[in-house]
Amino acid sequence: LQRNGNWVTEKDVTINGKTTSQFLASVILDNLPPRPFNIRMVRETADSTTDQLQNRTLWSSYTEIIDVKQCYPNTAIVGLQVDAEQFGGQQMTVNYHIRGRIIQVPSNYDPEKRTYSGIWDGSLKPAYSNNPAWCLWDMLTHPRYGMGKRLGAADVDKWALYAIGQYCDQTVPDGFGGTEPRMTFNAYLAQQ
Repeated sequence: LQRNGNWVTEKDVTINGKTTSQFLASVILDNLPPRPFNIRMVRETADSTTDQLQNRTLWSSYTEIIDVKQCYPNTAIVGLQVDAEQFGGQQMTVNYHIRGRIIQVPSNYDPEKRTYSGIWDGSLKPAYSNNPAWCLWDMLTHPRYGMGKRLGAADVDKWALYAIGQYCDQTVPDGFGGTEPRMTFNAYLAQQ
């Protein structure tokens, strides 16, 4: 890293051992100078000149992590910092189970138990639900990503959706000796 015009060694990395695949190493540099700054990687031993030893070293990429509070409205964000040695120097794959959005559902509806209690007065409450009827209501009436700028709540028949929602929540055999809701909506929409 170049500090005050002079190159300074921030980290020494020793690579030894054998592998039949690419070896990845990560180096974390803290307290960087103000931007713009220069970074370089210098190998102290020469690259191999024989086909029997492949040890060419190259800079693959860098990531700058800016440690400040940022606002990401309407976005779910996950950050991980993992020691590459825990995974044998291999790139790791991370998967997430995304539950979904909090949407408007009937005020007398329990989305966890999928039950409706009493007579519905037409009011709504926020809750997680994968009931297709209430997901449709959300897509039709939400002003940011749905049709809410063109349709109002009065333009959608919520009473018909209430009956459809009850139908979707009826339990049916799941084929494995248990039961499941008749219909659920578990989609990940990334584009219009």
